Amino acid sequence: MPSFRARAIAATMLLAVSVMLLITPPVSATTTDPEPTIDVIVYYANYDDMDGDGMKDDVYVVLVFILGYHIYYEFGYVISLELPSGLTYSYTVYVIALSDIVVTHNVFYNHATESGDYTVYVSALLITPGHASAVAQYTFDPPGGSEGGKPTFGVY
Repeated sequence: MPSFRARAIAATMLLAVSVMLLITPPVSATTTDPEPTIDVIVYYANYDDMDGDGMKDDVYVVLVFILGYHIYYEFGYVISLELPSGLTYSYTVYVIALSDIVVTHNVFYNHATESGDYTVYVSALLITPGHASAVAQYTFDPPGGSEGGKPTFGVY
């Protein structure tokens, strides 16, 4: 049988632990993962001779995508170029990224064939992690315009 002194020490320790449990606030086990986000900015849009055919009929568009704070992203976007006549060309792009900021260089080859205002429209959809969306547009006026070859599209 333990001595009186050993029982007194055990009782004091038990009392001290009980008091600590009563005055210490409970620990929360919630996560603080931010909601998934995507923002898109049309950083630059203009025209030039991008395909080396001697005609300044290619539209060059730089997009910046700002994503949330995760490790891996999958998103897609539809980029459209509306010519002054109202004719619109649209392309879908799918992106896998390991960075919070993604920059894409989009080239509409042989599209700048009319004089007047051109408008770029972008609609982006974050697929992983979670879902979010964003839209942007940008209007610019390349001088002139010239007939070129068959319209094509590229992303770099």
